[in-house]
Amino acid sequence: MPAASDGPSSSGLVPASAATAVALRASVILTSLAGAVATVLGAVLGGEHAALGAGLGALIAVVFFAAGQYAVVRLLDANPEFALSGALLIYLTQILVLFILIAVLKGQTWLDVKWFAGTIVLCTFVWIGAQLWTVNRIKTLIVEPVPSDDDPAEVEQ
Repeated sequence: MPAASDGPSSSGLVPASAATAVALRASVILTSLAGAVATVLGAVLGGEHAALGAGLGALIAVVFFAAGQYAVVRLLDANPEFALSGALLIYLTQILVLFILIAVLKGQTWLDVKWFAGTIVLCTFVWIGAQLWTVNRIKTLIVEPVPSDDDPAEVEQ
């Protein structure tokens, strides 16, 4: 059996592992940029507490969603039949934990909770947008085909 390639096949389709890496990379980069912009805006418009809130919110959002995507990929590898329900449960858990963090930090004076929460919401929308954009741009193989002995073109790859 030939080694699996992470690049596009002759049909232009991309294996799921490569698509996941591209989606993760795009989401982390775009969400980090959005968080950096929010942090700079927080510093300019709201001072150091706003910048700290925005920066912490961006960091938490990127870490949460990257860890969630990792968990979904692990779930897909282990139990593909639970893909949708598992992904929804992971996402719901992330959102609940983020709301709990916002509630716990609500009365703190060392950061601006409005900038913290606003940046988390911004980063959430950017992350989801980056994921949707990536999925729509890449043709992802759901089931990777096994080359047959009858097709010499597939065997040579």
